[in-house]
Amino acid sequence: MKKIFLLSAILFGAVCGASAQYYYNNNNNDPNAPAPKLGFGLSSGIATGPVSGYFPEAGSLILKLELPIKKSPVSVVFLTGYTFYVSQGGYAAGYDGYGFDYGTYYSGQVASFIPLEAGLKAYVAPHFFLEGEAGASFNVNYATSNYTNDETALIYDLGAGYSFPLGFSRRATTDLSVVYENRPEAGGGYSQVALRAVFNFPLIK
Repeated sequence: MKKIFLLSAILFGAVCGASAQYYYNNNNNDPNAPAPKLGFGLSSGIATGPVSGYFPEAGSLILKLELPIKKSPVSVVFLTGYTFYVSQGGYAAGYDGYGFDYGTYYSGQVASFIPLEAGLKAYVAPHFFLEGEAGASFNVNYATSNYTNDETALIYDLGAGYSFPLGFSRRATTDLSVVYENRPEAGGGYSQVALRAVFNFPLIK
């Protein structure tokens, strides 16, 4: 709970600071005006905490909706996707057509989760943003008891990054950010530090 309060305080400070320092022109004729965006992305990370000893690598696929709050540099964001942690030595699958034990084989393990989160994204300077989300993380492994004590758990993340306009549209952007994500559980849970890339496309022209 202390971490959640800290996350909320940081986001509140970022929103207030951004509103005081940076103002978006919402004129529809302005190509720089904020617009609702749908984002698709991925991340590559390094696990932290107790889980890093067995699942050192992490990654995710991301689906994200960004809805700007009128006349402010702040947006409400909704995020889902697929998050995974890979065991030491990696994961592989294949087919062996020879020998007594022929058939499909697997090596390594993957702990898989689906997050559903909501949060805020605040531009504290042109193109530079702070972002945080919180929500629920659902265990989608083969058996709900695999790799975790909690079928559903809290998840939160906090990041900072830079938004690059894409060449064909000033409103379409690529967000590159560094993110800390945590799925706390009794005994440790899952956490990572990741580099995230999200490609955002405007929903209105």
